[in-house]
Amino acid sequence: MPGWPSIDRAEDERLAQSLWAGEMTALPEIYDAYAPRLFDYCHVLLRDQEAAGLALHDSLITVQERIGDLPDVRLFRGWLYAVTRRECLRRRAQDDLPARRRPAAEADGVGGDDAIRRLVHTALLVLDGAQREALDLSLRHELDPHELAEVLSVLPHEASVRVAQARQDLDHAFTAVVVAATGRKECPSVAEMAGSIDEPLGPEAYGSIARHIANCRTCSAHGNRKVATARLLDEMPTAALPAALRAHVLNTAVAPESADLRHTIALRAEPPADGEPGPEPQRRRRSTPGLVPAIVACCLLIVGGILLVRPGSGQSDVDGEQAIGASESPGSAAPGGASPSDSALPSPSRTRGDSGGGSKDNSTAVARPSRTSAPTPPRRSPTPPPPPPQRPGTLSVSGCRMNDGDRCSATVTANGGPAEWSVTSTSANVSASGSGTLTAGQTAYVTVTRRDLICLGGGSGSVSFNSGAQAPVTWDC
Repeated sequence: MPGWPSIDRAEDERLAQSLWAGEMTALPEIYDAYAPRLFDYCHVLLRDQEAAGLALHDSLITVQERIGDLPDVRLFRGWLYAVTRRECLRRRAQDDLPARRRPAAEADGVGGDDAIRRLVHTALLVLDGAQREALDLSLRHELDPHELAEVLSVLPHEASVRVAQARQDLDHAFTAVVVAATGRKECPSVAEMAGSIDEPLGPEAYGSIARHIANCRTCSAHGNRKVATARLLDEMPTAALPAALRAHVLNTAVAPESADLRHTIALRAEPPADGEPGPEPQRRRRSTPGLVPAIVACCLLIVGGILLVRPGSGQSDVDGEQAIGASESPGSAAPGGASPSDSALPSPSRTRGDSGGGSKDNSTAVARPSRTSAPTPPRRSPTPPPPPPQRPGTLSVSGCRMNDGDRCSATVTANGGPAEWSVTSTSANVSASGSGTLTAGQTAYVTVTRRDLICLGGGSGSVSFNSGAQAPVTWDC
């Protein structure tokens, strides 16, 4: 990952819940976590610093105003990228780009060899635009197949196939780069296609060499190497985030005079992928109580009022007053007040419709109960004993094998109870990191990366955890 801060899925869910609840710190946290990634993605699609900044600005405002469109907080990352992509494509479709594009500067702190960058850039040109975008989102932005499918509006299986095919094509292109650099003396055909070593090769030349390798015994021996695609992509530069953009986004998000602008940006955003028109910005809709509970409450008030003023009510009037008072309590309308579209999201802590005291005027009409009638004391159910404390669990780990790549996922599982885990060390030529707490039966995935950019044969390593267990890692090139 090119110098971007790591964000786990649990943090995604917390950020989505915080934004949905209207917390003031939500959007600043989302900006600090995701703005460098999203700006680079906007810059890849628009190739202009100002246009990428405006697209990111409108995307984050749309996310804030339309957070109620998110069906599940676990989908936040894919939805965030999908909103950003739609905004960039909208600007491209409406030709809302400057006539002369000015690319952004490279981000600081992203090192890399210029020669390797040129080779990677040339190899990437062998792929089409859809393949390059899928690889970028999958490897550099770390979107899983379901998130990638949400962004690209395809099925998760189609997203996985697209990434796998792009990685294979890019591996072939990188192999052609290696053979062109090392196989000129051993194969006359390569020397003819590659030309002088001082002359840069284009995508067509590398494509010809890649096809030649498949039918040449000499070159196939040199080309039988697996390239660390993800590591090489990390060598590519990223666009530097403009320093003034954060203040601009956050000011638009909260300033009272920007309310109309926020509303316009939210309405201008494209509808969901299913083609149905998008709803009004959800920040307003969530604060309005449901219509059905309001009608039910009114009916109860009318019926209760009739019972209260009816002559000779006696003890039944007391029961009627208690029933109406219960229906008017602030917390009683909450379960029915949420709309179906909000059911998967956490309930807001307070709504405008939560107000008590609806039966204040009717209470004066209640007849006094007779002195002989005594209210029946309510029955109290016995308090259940507290659950016994959970015993700590144990950790079990399993290794992984790198198939045609430079990384794989080891697993760590909590057995018999909750357990804390962390990566303590690695051996041989692999790297990995991570830590967390697991509930009983829960599994975490640890990404293991091979350090060598080019694999010249088989090998093995291991990842050690705080429990003392080791997960073996193998590869065969």
